[in-house]
Amino acid sequence: PGVCPLPAGRRALLALVRRSRHRQLPLRELEGGKAPPGTRLGVPFLLHDLLGAQQLLSVPTPSGPLLRLAES
Repeated sequence: PGVCPLPAGRRALLALVRRSRHRQLPLRELEGGKAPPGTRLGVPFLLHDLLGAQQLLSVPTPSGPLLRLAES
């Protein structure tokens, strides 16, 4: 019994993308940077979860994947 860290981690990553310019971030910026507070499960796991839930979209670019906030 404890609080599930998944919703808090999702909110933290989505907030990071929402605050970014044009609501999109390069994948390497999220993976290489410091993890936001509340992401106890790890950034790669949470990114995979958000991509699977279609809350983030991965857009291929010549410089690497770009993560974009899905249209609501």
